[in-house]
Amino acid sequence: MKALPKSRWFIPPVIALAVVLAFAWFRWRNFAEPVYQGRPVTAWMRDMNNPDPGVRSNAVTALRGLGTNGVPYLVRSLNRGDPILKKPFLSFAPKLPLWFRRFIIRTFKPFDAVGDRLAAVTALAALGTNAPVAPLVGALRDSERQVGSLAAGALVKIGRPAVPKLIRALSEGDAYVRLMACYTLGAIGSEAADAAPALIPLLSDKSSNIPAQAAYALGRIGKPGIAALAVSLKAPDERVRAQVARVLGGLGIQAKDAATALTEATRDPAMVVRQSAVEALGNVWPYSTESVLSLTAALKDESAQVRAQAAMALSRAGRFRELQIPRLIESLSDPDPRVRGEAAQTLGKIGPLATAAEPALTDRLKDDSEFARTNAMEALKKIIPNGGPK
Repeated sequence: MKALPKSRWFIPPVIALAVVLAFAWFRWRNFAEPVYQGRPVTAWMRDMNNPDPGVRSNAVTALRGLGTNGVPYLVRSLNRGDPILKKPFLSFAPKLPLWFRRFIIRTFKPFDAVGDRLAAVTALAALGTNAPVAPLVGALRDSERQVGSLAAGALVKIGRPAVPKLIRALSEGDAYVRLMACYTLGAIGSEAADAAPALIPLLSDKSSNIPAQAAYALGRIGKPGIAALAVSLKAPDERVRAQVARVLGGLGIQAKDAATALTEATRDPAMVVRQSAVEALGNVWPYSTESVLSLTAALKDESAQVRAQAAMALSRAGRFRELQIPRLIESLSDPDPRVRGEAAQTLGKIGPLATAAEPALTDRLKDDSEFARTNAMEALKKIIPNGGPK
């Protein structure tokens, strides 16, 4: 009975040999790959993670030299997970000599799947427009966020050919994939014009970061994005219409082509849409008769919030606001103190040309609202520089 354990001395070496053969076979089966200057493509790929810029530069040259011949192996590495041998190896590892375990890990690098995916996506990015689109879009789903981020950068370099698959990615269930697809389309810019209609629904996405990223993308796309936003001001859902108006307002003068659609939206049945449209029109293009007439009409809106926003928007209308002095004077008697205060502030910005407002502004010096009183006093100082209230 005592001799039995001694008879098992050969078990660890047998296990070790089996492990070596298994990993060697596994590697041979999966990595019979092309070489460049005597080194396989995966070796060059791993050099993309090297901290030495000279090594990385040589790797880029090698990968470009391999061209499309190396792509299948890079894609395979991009999809690499831990091998099926990982669990058996870890269960037997305590029975193996330390030097042997280190030899296996250094020689075969069996458990660095994340590192290989990072190297692969960096290598694919180095190929520029020669990189395949589908695997890179798939990499946006990678559990390692850095892989997804690098994949997005590679797709930006590819440009227009990547757009159709990125459009499909906008409807992914994974919020991070939708976010990265928005970002990538925005970075591609005007060449992603076909994505504009598909980006609109994401303005009301429930994931907090996606609406802002979709808005950024639409702005970066340019005129097609602005046109899609303008059309969406007639969407059935008032929440979408309001969000679209806010997005256009955030784009400022860049969204000038949407001014006509915004003027129509200032008459929307939903108060929240009218308020957003009035604010947006003041930011986008308050420099036309059409725009100013719409903003002036909004001074009579049933909602005090819309009326106040209209008075504020008119302050940005330059010389056009001077034509609306009578309406602004009327707003100094508005039931809402914020409207009275905003009207006073706009009249102050008009300056000496608004002298007709002096009596009404003087009355507002006795207003119950501090906001209205203060703005009336400041306005009088600008309208009557030497004779205003002290």
